[in-house]
Amino acid sequence: MPEDIQEKMVHSIHGLENATIRKAAYAIEYDAINPLQLSANLESKMIENLFFAGQINGTSGYEEAAGQGIMAGINACLKLNKKEPFILRRDEAYIGVLIDDLVTKGTKEPYRLLTSRAEFRLLLRHDNADLRLGEYGYKYGLVSEEKYTRLCNKKDRINELIDYARKNYVEPSEVNNEILLNIGSSTITNRTIIENIIKRPEVSSSILSYFFDEDDKDILEQVELQIKYDGYIKKSFRDAEKLKRLEMKAIPSQLDYDKISNISSEAREKLKKVNPLTIGQASRILGVNPTDILILSLYIEAGRHKE
Repeated sequence: MPEDIQEKMVHSIHGLENATIRKAAYAIEYDAINPLQLSANLESKMIENLFFAGQINGTSGYEEAAGQGIMAGINACLKLNKKEPFILRRDEAYIGVLIDDLVTKGTKEPYRLLTSRAEFRLLLRHDNADLRLGEYGYKYGLVSEEKYTRLCNKKDRINELIDYARKNYVEPSEVNNEILLNIGSSTITNRTIIENIIKRPEVSSSILSYFFDEDDKDILEQVELQIKYDGYIKKSFRDAEKLKRLEMKAIPSQLDYDKISNISSEAREKLKKVNPLTIGQASRILGVNPTDILILSLYIEAGRHKE
């Protein structure tokens, strides 16, 4: 607000009638479009070949803008070459969560991507970003042949060590006193499989090189994390698979929602507004309940939309 208005506001507060403002407050104001007007590849639904990215989509912060920028750029190139769009799923990357939230739910205030917005945040860790997204980077020409080869070798080595840990045992007599001191003498009291030792909370990746012929800290950290949290990670993968199956159920682009009886008026209005690409995306629209999704799925599976 203008300085004179700010001054009047402050002076209107009891006890601050004579306060002096050393530096006026300020805010950044910018125009934004309604992100519901965008497809999941960040292309405008109204103007073909026009892609949007950054704060104009209603986001706040530099990270959100950068994430959208690279996705919009990749998809613009793919569109020019008449190739399928590149859309990251919610279980693959925070960028996937960001864009899905914007184009599915919209936003009434500057959108900030928080970890709490991601239902699969156990999978979206900073330590496994290369393992999750390196394949895509190589596919779209952003990762060199040399780096991709190193990534493949890293994946293979991680899997090899995890497999070794699940098949091999350690005898108490084989463990030296220094290791026992680090992990606690009660950890290995009899013949113990290596996987169970690693699952102990007091065992960290810093001493895993004792059990494996490996010194790479990144690889050992992945082995530790994937073994320690195996149950939680598997559960997250199972949940992600359910979502993936819904994402594979496409919704015809020209579907007339007015012809579908029994879905709620609110759901019909929201579906027409967002025009989701898949059943999975439709299920995340605010105001569309599970019953509406079931009716929509049955309608499409029965081929009623072709009548």
